[in-house]
Amino acid sequence: MLKRIREALDANIDYRGAIIGATLLGAIVFRLNYAHGAPLATVAGLKQATYTFFVAGFIVKNNERLARRGAKPAVALLLAAFVSTSIAVSLTFLVHSLKGTPEPALSTLPTALIGPPGFLILAWRARRNGVRELPQPVGTLELDSPAGNRRGREEI
Repeated sequence: MLKRIREALDANIDYRGAIIGATLLGAIVFRLNYAHGAPLATVAGLKQATYTFFVAGFIVKNNERLARRGAKPAVALLLAAFVSTSIAVSLTFLVHSLKGTPEPALSTLPTALIGPPGFLILAWRARRNGVRELPQPVGTLELDSPAGNRRGREEI
């Protein structure tokens, strides 16, 4: 069961982006809330870092998938950036509206400012790199014949 969870996380989270985003946004939110004291600022920063690691890592993968869809690149890029930013800003505000963050709106501001250009650049990079094969769904196995011809999928 843990192996399946790990495979699902690997297929849906961009770990490098998640670590960078968690560190950057956690530090910014800590600084924005520091006027309310170090303990509250730490809570806000850790909430932001944890949220960013798990949720933003997923949003980045989803952003890449959206960017690769559709025949019109401009529409796909704008849609990917808009959807990803909307999800990120909404969820960030929700997380910070829960008890523990002194300035929820101010804590959401970095996501609202960094999100649109950041997601647009990530979408452009995904589109530019072309359609890469996404990981196979958990529970399937590609089989090849000795001649190299694809025979199909078989459930494990």
